[in-house]
Amino acid sequence: MKNVIFLLSLFALNLFCAQELLEKFEQDGKIGLKHQNKIVLPPVYDMILTNILIVTSKANEKNIYDQNLSLLYKNTDFVATSYSEEFDILQIILKDGSMKSYTWNGILNDYSKLIPKKESTESYKESRDDHGSKTYIIEKGAIKEEFNNILSNPEDELIHIKYSINGKDAVFLNNAKKLEIEYTQKRKGHSNDKIIDYGYSEEILFNPLKIQYIISKQGSKYGVWDFKERKMILPFEYKKIISYQNYLNLEKNGLYTYYPNIGMEPKYKKLEPYIGNFARFETPDGKKGWVDRKGKEYFDQ
Repeated sequence: MKNVIFLLSLFALNLFCAQELLEKFEQDGKIGLKHQNKIVLPPVYDMILTNILIVTSKANEKNIYDQNLSLLYKNTDFVATSYSEEFDILQIILKDGSMKSYTWNGILNDYSKLIPKKESTESYKESRDDHGSKTYIIEKGAIKEEFNNILSNPEDELIHIKYSINGKDAVFLNNAKKLEIEYTQKRKGHSNDKIIDYGYSEEILFNPLKIQYIISKQGSKYGVWDFKERKMILPFEYKKIISYQNYLNLEKNGLYTYYPNIGMEPKYKKLEPYIGNFARFETPDGKKGWVDRKGKEYFDQ
């Protein structure tokens, strides 16, 4: 009888409340789901995630449902799930090696939307006084730092700063010799225009890398130099280094890795760019799979 009542409640939920979010609750150390104070999943689960889809975990068993609690994937269908707050997307790695990406509108097919954008929607040149930029330019063996719309006194000595370069053919993390970072700023007050802190800054789009990293070359090998801290980040031992804005593709001896996500030592024969939280790889012995942004591997089964 209890099972019949439970199924009827699920049917009512699907029919009348398909688009409304469910509420988690805890009882005796276990988690369940409610809808309008009615239990739709009993409190028997160790974990329930409700971002985009419903992911339940009980002992070693995980299942994935849509917001109507219709079963999409059983525990035997997939090997990993990951929610990205940055892109507001839930990604699922299936055991056959394929990946499904879900938004609140359904399956995402256009992965170009998962590429982080550096350009802000409003240029500091056309906006209020609380917007500005820092520009770094590589020229004549040095890096010049310029501030725009930051200091009230244009003669201030901080307007132009130069840094030395370690190596040659240097480029910034945008793979160019000029990098502009826009931001909104905080001030002490109307009587003092000196900057005491940044508000939003495009620097966060490069995290966990830092905008003062440059890719440069010594002999035939590439490395990464922090021009503000004046220290090596990666030694000059790589055949090629390409920036993907917030991670670096390192090539050495015909193998690849992503820094800092996977590590400094290349180990994959093939390594595709990250799609959200996962990148497709192939090892030298032909094994294929996905690796996440923390370096955890999920091999095809």
